[in-house]
Amino acid sequence: MNAVNNARRTEIDLIRGIALLFIVVDHVNGSVLADYTIRNFQLFDAAEVFVFLAGYSAGAAYLAMEARDGASAARKRLRRRSWEIYKTFVLTGVLMLLFGFVLALCKVPAPAVRATEALDFMAQPLATVLQVVGLVRQPFVSDVLPMYAVFIGVAPLAIRWARAQPLAFICGSVALWLMSPSLLPFLPSSEPRGWSFNPFAWQLMFAMGLLARLRPDFILPQQTIVRRAFTAGAVVVALVCMAAAYLWMRPHVYEAWLPAWVPTMVFPLPKQSLAALRVVSFLGLAWLVYLAVRAGWIGRMASFMGPVVQIGRHSLFCFVLGAVVSVGIEGLTYGFAGGRPTRPVALTGDIVAVAVLLLAGGWYGRRKEARKVAARAKPKIVSA
Repeated sequence: MNAVNNARRTEIDLIRGIALLFIVVDHVNGSVLADYTIRNFQLFDAAEVFVFLAGYSAGAAYLAMEARDGASAARKRLRRRSWEIYKTFVLTGVLMLLFGFVLALCKVPAPAVRATEALDFMAQPLATVLQVVGLVRQPFVSDVLPMYAVFIGVAPLAIRWARAQPLAFICGSVALWLMSPSLLPFLPSSEPRGWSFNPFAWQLMFAMGLLARLRPDFILPQQTIVRRAFTAGAVVVALVCMAAAYLWMRPHVYEAWLPAWVPTMVFPLPKQSLAALRVVSFLGLAWLVYLAVRAGWIGRMASFMGPVVQIGRHSLFCFVLGAVVSVGIEGLTYGFAGGRPTRPVALTGDIVAVAVLLLAGGWYGRRKEARKVAARAKPKIVSA
């Protein structure tokens, strides 16, 4: 049971790196590789993985710094991290506006032009940028970062509650998730539908990640029979959700033989408010991944997937780069094809996108490691 508590950082980084690669190709219209990401096989996508691991990593970072420098230093570090994420959001949002603006000027017929909100930027540049700064406008891809910044900012309070009263903590999180649709209108937004990610709903994923790191004794069963029941249930959930995901992505398959009321009970699965089936699907697969971590399979994968580990380890840098790559590759493929690209053109764009992220992630990781080595080697000046 200590596998989750003591999971090596490389295993978490590998999973997060894969999720970031999925996020990149999922946001490229016409992508071929997007047909093979997690959203095609389960009722959730890489966003759930990213937010859950954000909670897990926040808990891990807090515990490590608390043990080394004390609770006060740990709280300050998380608050600084929240500010870093906010600044990263502003940078990413502005980059999305600028890249969309360039595509619009070049008359590239890519859907990213509208998704980046470049048309509003062209009409009111200053007002649009100020809306991004104020979190009112959250352009293409960048929309998960404001929520992430809020979660990290309140993490010190959440950590204290989760450690002391795990049952009350998770019950409070579920209650807030249930109330989330009625709370969404209170958030300022330039879109009538509100924030793309309702933080009152998505805090449930972050909270479960926190709890997995802080109190694994609370969430994981101790008895062998219960663990086997969990495994059997997770396999059933994963298989059922796989079948449902197949139908979800192919409505033409079920419309011919299913009664009309059946699909409306299951689909669509709103991402904004974190639909219950998305949570169930995630939990089923998460348990199976936990077993793979415990068995050492993920660790062995990480040993020969170093560049992907580096992407996960430097997730904030790679997220910004991935957002730029998504828009850039879509613009190039649509521009080359003069419309929606053919599969060979789209696949070439996918390969370039993944290669850029792998190369840049590796370069950034080596650069940061070199700086750490240089800092450790630098002699300390002792005052007389």
